[in-house]
Amino acid sequence: MPEATPRKARLKLADVRRAFRLIGEVRERSADADAWRPHMVRRLCGLLNAEIVVSSEVHFCATAAGTFHVTDVGWGCEDGGDVWRIHTDQVGERPENYWVIAAAAAGAAPGTPEQFLPVKPVRPGRSGKSFILSQYSLPHGGTVDQIGAHRALGDPPFTPAEYRLLRLFHVELGRLWKRDVLRRAKDPATDLPPRLAQTLDALATGLSEKQVALKLDLSRHTIHNYVKALHQRFCVNSRAELVATAMKRARERGGDFVPRFSVETQGAGRPRR
Repeated sequence: MPEATPRKARLKLADVRRAFRLIGEVRERSADADAWRPHMVRRLCGLLNAEIVVSSEVHFCATAAGTFHVTDVGWGCEDGGDVWRIHTDQVGERPENYWVIAAAAAGAAPGTPEQFLPVKPVRPGRSGKSFILSQYSLPHGGTVDQIGAHRALGDPPFTPAEYRLLRLFHVELGRLWKRDVLRRAKDPATDLPPRLAQTLDALATGLSEKQVALKLDLSRHTIHNYVKALHQRFCVNSRAELVATAMKRARERGGDFVPRFSVETQGAGRPRR
């Protein structure tokens, strides 16, 4: 039989309902991070009885020097309801400073000075007396989303149940991103290898195969093979059909609410601000 959950770690039904209600409020907000994230940290302050709550997305990109460019963007809130913006850029960082593991993306082009990085927290969170932290890995974006809550010295310490409540909320928030990844993975217009995506984008602007080869500094033979691979992926027989099909499917994507990041990540390179 599984061990019973200790009393101090047991969640109250009312708190769980408040957490799921907050997920609903996030979904009702604009997907713009400047709309849903400030509201979320303000409400989490009350839910966790915290003095300060900070929520941010941390983006990692590898550099040629073997270190990492780290962009940390998000919002913080004090118990009085005042919110502030977070935005820092650090160069020369190492992932262990952020409690994460970073690995170079498979198939990255040799010599690329910066490249997309799958990242994963060493542990899903930290449970302390005056500070609790939850981290949620979004490897498809080279990003770790994190939520931290602080209490002032002298205030009652966080309980295991409050940490579990924060983690429950964060996992449910993460499902919104994960569901979008699964949906997009079924669409041949997404999750293309970087070179195929670049080739498709160039064709859509009207460039010929020769011009694409010059733009990407690749041989015409290589680009021709990329175009053949795109034809097979989209089940088309001509360039016109390829571009039309790709654009049609791009327009059809959408549906479920997906919280946007404050920084748009690109398949290879530094986050675009």
